[in-house]
Amino acid sequence: MRVDVSWAGDRCAAHPARPARGTCPRCDLPRCDADAAAFGGAGCAACDGGRRLQRRVGLLEAGIRAGLATWPVIMVGGWIATQYVYDHIFSLVVPGLVGFAASVAAAAVAGRRDRTATALTLAIAAGAGVLGTALGFHLLTGGRQGVLQPWSVVGAPYLCAIAGAVAYRVLFADPRRRS
Repeated sequence: MRVDVSWAGDRCAAHPARPARGTCPRCDLPRCDADAAAFGGAGCAACDGGRRLQRRVGLLEAGIRAGLATWPVIMVGGWIATQYVYDHIFSLVVPGLVGFAASVAAAAVAGRRDRTATALTLAIAAGAGVLGTALGFHLLTGGRQGVLQPWSVVGAPYLCAIAGAVAYRVLFADPRRRS
């Protein structure tokens, strides 16, 4: 007596109870007649024809994501900025790098790339760069440096932090959005 044992190759990848009648043109997995009729040449239910449904991220959620992602940048950047408060060149370069890193972190997790979300994440990144720089002034050993005064000392590093956040958007913007 011969027992016919079916293997996974003759069953639909998305619907194992159905026999396969061919392979998906997109992912090469076996697919059933129902998938072939529903998706045609676009794929099958296993690969969803390349049209995975994704939930659209709201503007508030994009802002919260960006803010949470910049928090470690503020902490680490502030500690690093502490080391360079009284060094003329690095007191400007390091805040720029903090702003740049905050912009990278905010853009990476925002989940949206439209104009409104880009402006929001840029504002959050610029604020995070300034906060990281301010934390560097605040954590300075001896506490001799104020966060807001004298403005002649703290103003330029804050502007460099904002410039660093903007520089990421200018240098590494989505090329599809450039005109």
